Amino acid sequence: MSENQIWRLADELVTELDEFLKLKTEIAEAQSRFETRNPDTFELRAIGTILHDVYQGAENICYRIAKEIDRRVPTGTNWHRSLLDQMSKSITKTRPAVVQAQTVILLEKYRTFRHRFRNIYGFNLDWMQMKPLLDNAPSVIDGFASDIDQFVAFLRLMTGEDEPPPE
Repeated sequence: MSENQIWRLADELVTELDEFLKLKTEIAEAQSRFETRNPDTFELRAIGTILHDVYQGAENICYRIAKEIDRRVPTGTNWHRSLLDQMSKSITKTRPAVVQAQTVILLEKYRTFRHRFRNIYGFNLDWMQMKPLLDNAPSVIDGFASDIDQFVAFLRLMTGEDEPPPE
């Protein structure tokens, strides 16, 4: 990849990460709204979408790195899990691990939820299973964001430049 491409990717990852971090506002609103009462079925569907987005946002960023840097996106029925595994490992002479092992463990819970959410009727959602995910989501988002911030710093360091090259 050229220096311009690396800087462009770093900037695009930062933009996507900024969007991902906006989930924390929605999560805080949901936590506040359901502090003293349980959500109804309609509200559970909305919370499910937020929890879905926690994993989807992280996966979108990881997918982009796999495609642009690794030049290899997993395939097959377990590709979502394989992508997380791929991002947790360094690739010699290419990149360090993108996400820490602990982050992968936490994201795995949201990947599992996303799969369930996509494959059941919304009226079958269970608040007692979703509430811990909602409560833990801000720290999961922060951990993932920290990992991506470090990776973006690596990308920028890779170019040996403090500022992007002129276009």
